[in-house]
Amino acid sequence: MALVVLILSASIPARAALPNGDLHGAVTDSASGNPLPSAQVSVTRDGRIIQNTLTDNFGRFVVHNLGAGSYAVSVHFIGFKPYSGAVTVADADVRLNVQLTVATTQLQAVQVTAEAPVAVDTRTGDQVFTEQESHVAPTTTTSQIVQQSVAGAVRAPTGEVHIRGQHAEYTYYIDGIPVASGVSGSLNELFDPAIINRLDFQTGGWDAEYGEKNAAIINVATRIPTGAFHMNASASGGSFDAYTQSLNMSGNSGKWGFFVSGSRSVTDMRLDPVSFDLTTFKPNNYHNHGEDDFGFAKVQYQPGNSDIFTLDMDWGRTYFQVPFDTTGGVTADDHQQDVNGFANLGWRHHFGAAGTSGGSELFVGAFYRHGSLDYIPGNADSPQFVFAPDTIPYNLLEHRFFDTYGAKVDYSYKPSNEFEWKSGVMASQTSGHENFVSTAADGSLGTASIYSEVNWSLSEHFELRTGARYDTHAAPFAGTVSQLSPRVRLNFYPDNANTFFLYFGRLFVPTNVEDLRNITNDAQGTATVPTFPERDAFYEVGYLHRFGGGVVVKLDGYHKSSSPGIDDNTIPGSAIVTDVNLQYVSNTGIEFVTEFHPDGPFSGYLNTALDHAYSYGAVYGGFFPVTPPAGDFDLDHDQRLSIVASGTYSAGRFYATATEIYGSGLANGADPDASYGTGLFSFNSSIHVAPSYITNLALGYSFAVGATTVRPELFVDNVFDRQYLLKGSFFSGASAGRPRSIQLRVNLGI
Repeated sequence: MALVVLILSASIPARAALPNGDLHGAVTDSASGNPLPSAQVSVTRDGRIIQNTLTDNFGRFVVHNLGAGSYAVSVHFIGFKPYSGAVTVADADVRLNVQLTVATTQLQAVQVTAEAPVAVDTRTGDQVFTEQESHVAPTTTTSQIVQQSVAGAVRAPTGEVHIRGQHAEYTYYIDGIPVASGVSGSLNELFDPAIINRLDFQTGGWDAEYGEKNAAIINVATRIPTGAFHMNASASGGSFDAYTQSLNMSGNSGKWGFFVSGSRSVTDMRLDPVSFDLTTFKPNNYHNHGEDDFGFAKVQYQPGNSDIFTLDMDWGRTYFQVPFDTTGGVTADDHQQDVNGFANLGWRHHFGAAGTSGGSELFVGAFYRHGSLDYIPGNADSPQFVFAPDTIPYNLLEHRFFDTYGAKVDYSYKPSNEFEWKSGVMASQTSGHENFVSTAADGSLGTASIYSEVNWSLSEHFELRTGARYDTHAAPFAGTVSQLSPRVRLNFYPDNANTFFLYFGRLFVPTNVEDLRNITNDAQGTATVPTFPERDAFYEVGYLHRFGGGVVVKLDGYHKSSSPGIDDNTIPGSAIVTDVNLQYVSNTGIEFVTEFHPDGPFSGYLNTALDHAYSYGAVYGGFFPVTPPAGDFDLDHDQRLSIVASGTYSAGRFYATATEIYGSGLANGADPDASYGTGLFSFNSSIHVAPSYITNLALGYSFAVGATTVRPELFVDNVFDRQYLLKGSFFSGASAGRPRSIQLRVNLGI
């Protein structure tokens, strides 16, 4: 795969003569003087949140357009004592440099504060997740964190997450470098949540820079090597013979810093059960053992305040049994092993005075990505798959892998807080191989993208962000497909308490790295229809209001039309997944987000989303023939209403977190006697499974034993052991919800 990216951006404000100013500065380690990236900076006035922002890679921050008056400023960063202070803004910019002091004991570093893990960026509306403040069960995956943190995200079978009615169409950016998706059907997570410092979720309003799978862009800031040597070890055990072990270490000595992490998780309920009682939906759990192993290492070198070198290396492996239903006399002893890994090397250089927001910056990066999937049937399996029109059933064995190499260079020029110009280039090459039964197919996939963007502040109250990107995608059988995608976003800031925005963008989503049309061509001896990239038109409108008492609310509405869309399908008789096309797809939704971060021991958030994802026209690609359905139909990842409410109580060393997850139910196939509505409020309940209410609970207490911190924690998922159907049999088999599980973890910090 060849990928070329050109970046051009500028910010050109027309400043009005109003009594407004910007607050800018830098956050550094008081001991070493090193900048602290991803530190949280909060500005409040009279108890009202004015803006939350994060420091950049050189520890710098800017809070725009503050009216004249006094403001409270707080800065938080993992492992450091928090900072609180005050500034006064008149009619000019104000500079504030903050030096944070390392927590003197490990207990201070892990001390739980009254903070829920999810907050709202009060300028962009993006939601931000902080790993240090989260309290999730040891076996929780990154995908499950995404589902519980982002409005419009829905839990799906096999641990996947659907965002805004779309099927796992999101891309991770690891410390600024995009990491390509794995092969279709891989259930291995890209990384262990323990490596996360922060996750920034962008589910709309994307600049022209962002392409690929962008139902969400998830910017991952990994843990930063700071302070003296620290080590954390934990072990847990619980229901379904689940146990985990993890170890991470970090330290910083002068110019060098490091962070390493390793973990192992084993459970006898790795996947959602596919067999259950048809009346109670109580799952029958068998042939469901799974093992997950992860390793991560980060090395950071700072020869001075103007240069940062980082090397991230990650590896993960998942090995699991594939659950099956024996009620029909079928025997299956299938196993799957997935591997994912990446390595990113980056260098950032700042031209200009240390700690200043002006000057220019150069970034040079190189990256490598590997992924593989091995699907192995048992020797005694009952053959299930038939190559139509043949009538002989087969067992399926498959091996897929790919490797990606690439580099990225960009340069930005920022003479002041009001002007920025940026340009860059990124190139990559992907090759892969697929063995399927006795048929082999080799090939490579190529894409190229060029984009430019301009950010123009018309005044303190208006900002126009506009740009365009050009994508071209070459794949076996599909040929070369291209699209020019304009993007425009208008932000309106009438005052410090309100933000409005309007957005339109064309989107282009390429297919995955492998193409199973090779298989069907060889098996059927005919040229069949390939799977093509997805083309979208996306519209969005949003409003953000900052109340007093640490309350922020966001209301958002969107519509996306796709022609064609991309979905996936499980091949009968296996757990192998392949991309397919839906001729037309419509997604419409409304989201409501509330963040509660008042003074005191309580905090929390509420995510509510109403979405309708439906399709009409032919379904083709993968193993599907071109078969127009009888009419409109809800997609199998359509869940009309989803709600996540989470609250945290913290008092000294004790914390308690409760999370309630409501889902109105995923699709359950077609009911020929049911009337069908395409409207947002047409719930079509007869073709969806019943709603589910799931309660999760976490409790913990930290105390010191000499120089060691001990934190026992109790996690209970599905507290009331509700039995429910997660998804009906539609495009793939049905899945039952997971029963109650209890896990106890003990964490030791040195």
